[in-house]
Amino acid sequence: MIILVILVFALLALSDFPPLIRDKKWYEVIVLSALYLLVVTLASLQTLGVTLPSPVKGAQTLIVDVLKLGYPAP
Repeated sequence: MIILVILVFALLALSDFPPLIRDKKWYEVIVLSALYLLVVTLASLQTLGVTLPSPVKGAQTLIVDVLKLGYPAP
């Protein structure tokens, strides 16, 4: 199954990257590469059965604890 995930992302990359490289849009190539790497890693981990933490808890910690945003106490 992991081979299928990598194959699908490789096919997507073959359609996304050549126009960017041809037009010499290096910043977009770097950003898209980073996103592809992140998504392939997460998809591979999920395929292997690794339990991934919820991103909602991280966002909640950022909003409430770091940025000090939230509802006032009654």
